[in-house]
Amino acid sequence: MRQLSTGLTTLDSKCIVLKDKIGTGNFGEVHRALFRAGSLEVQFAVKSLKESLVDQQKEDILKEARTMAQLDHPHIVRLVGVCESTSFLLVMELAPLGPLNRFLKLNKDFPIRTVLQLLVQVAGAMEYLEARQLVHRDLAARNVLLVNQGFAKVSDFGMSRALGLGKDYYKAEVAGKWPLKWYAPECIYFFKFSIKSDIWSFGVVLWEAFSYGERPYQGLMGQDILAMFESEKRLERPPACPEEVYELMRHCWQYRPEDRPSFTEVSSALRAALEGCS
Repeated sequence: MRQLSTGLTTLDSKCIVLKDKIGTGNFGEVHRALFRAGSLEVQFAVKSLKESLVDQQKEDILKEARTMAQLDHPHIVRLVGVCESTSFLLVMELAPLGPLNRFLKLNKDFPIRTVLQLLVQVAGAMEYLEARQLVHRDLAARNVLLVNQGFAKVSDFGMSRALGLGKDYYKAEVAGKWPLKWYAPECIYFFKFSIKSDIWSFGVVLWEAFSYGERPYQGLMGQDILAMFESEKRLERPPACPEEVYELMRHCWQYRPEDRPSFTEVSSALRAALEGCS
């Protein structure tokens, strides 16, 4: 291992053995991998870049690595290091049970109380990012990974941005391939991203969790969703969702960003809901 000038730890590619593919993203694939060094053998998740990526996309991946390297929270996926071999690799801790939405879709009898516990953990991770003025921009149940059935971690910081000093939002220069069903109106209309737009996305994560992995706005196109926003219609309460949690979702989906709660308030509301859940 050695330190790059970027402050990132670089790992020897000879020590990394890629195994089965566990995911695919905009920049490449994610594999389960073994790291072997002497008698040490550890499983990690490795994100590998497509060889066709242009320099700007490679720089974006390095930005993701730098962002992850600065984060230290039990419910945020930890970056172990980077590796330069035939392709550039991001080496991260492995969450063996995979994405929350996929897990819940396969486990419809998973206890509501445990779902709430996992969401309290996610809210805590987002509260940590909020305190550091870091906007995730891709918060969704697919990016909440399970280490085990009672321990969740927020992942995928490829679209995250740090807010400048004194700024409360980040403005994207152009629209990209964005997950619109998780985005607040101001993101779609004005390309403006903030902690408050992450709050909107977290409301959708709540909906996904209590829908046991269903996709939000099933069958609706972008214009249909925008029409819902304008008419103040929102996703309906999932049958398994407690009333007070649905109220919190609705609060997260206020049209005006300033009317939405903070992650500190969200965490508090979820902990209260957990205490009241038998």
